Amino acid sequence: MSKKNVFIPHRWGNEDYGDLSALLDRTMFNVVDYSVPSNMPLQSIDYRYKVDPQIRKKIQYASFVLCSNRPANGSGIASEEIRYAVSLGKPVVAVRITNSTSSLITSLDIPVISCRRDSLETWVNLNA
Repeated sequence: MSKKNVFIPHRWGNEDYGDLSALLDRTMFNVVDYSVPSNMPLQSIDYRYKVDPQIRKKIQYASFVLCSNRPANGSGIASEEIRYAVSLGKPVVAVRITNSTSSLITSLDIPVISCRRDSLETWVNLNA
């Protein structure tokens, strides 16, 4: 089983993080999740940066970034995290959680895959 470090940009106001984590749990990969868990939130955020240095480090350790295609990801901290990952050249993939895809995901040319274990495994094997 190959090890994959993943970062999931998310907002705690929806179920995307749980859905994406559950999808990762069903894959053949040994996953190390570098995301910020709800039970261990960051103690402080440095708002001088679009992406806090603590989160930048988490993204830098990630083999790839996994996000949802949700239109709400088009603005806010999650969108800045996605942009940062792209600027680093990290592989980024969006999972189809809703019928509509964020304009950010579209504008950055991020592939959108179906919410299936085999779709994610195929994408990871080809890209991460």
